[in-house]
Amino acid sequence: MPCPRKTNPLRRLPALALAALTVIAGAGCVSKPTMQLDHAEITGIRIAFPPSLGILMTIVVNVHNPNSYDVAVRAVRGQVVLAGRYPLAVDFRADGDGVWLPSDRTTQVRVPVSVPVDLGLQLLRESFSSPVIPYRFSGRADVTATRTFRLEADDYSVDDHGVVARNQIEAALGVMR
Repeated sequence: MPCPRKTNPLRRLPALALAALTVIAGAGCVSKPTMQLDHAEITGIRIAFPPSLGILMTIVVNVHNPNSYDVAVRAVRGQVVLAGRYPLAVDFRADGDGVWLPSDRTTQVRVPVSVPVDLGLQLLRESFSSPVIPYRFSGRADVTATRTFRLEADDYSVDDHGVVARNQIEAALGVMR
């Protein structure tokens, strides 16, 4: 009767590494989440340090995750252009591991933007005869694929137009009086 062959755990290492790479490569074929601007809303006044006062505008983006696993939005960077000529930087970094998006679902991601008070007043003066102020949001999101392997990919983009109600800015500025 032949003796059972003893296997050295180190001999299995290449096979385990190949299996892990296959799993990672399969997870690395991340389908790009699609991002679409839903709306913007004025949610109040923002006081920040160093001392500054701004109107807090929140841009709501619908993000569809077509994958069979969860992905997370870690950050959104870009620019909002109000009334066709006033650019504002967007630099949102999600808390913790990011905003996790369930598989095969659309989730709203809320991106805050601070509008300086003097710009808010300027927009009100310029849009006196219009109930809305147009804006364009163009940006990119950084995404982490799967909670297990945490594969990071950047550059998922959105470029869309919308309007914000003029009376929302009036109400936010009215709070300061």
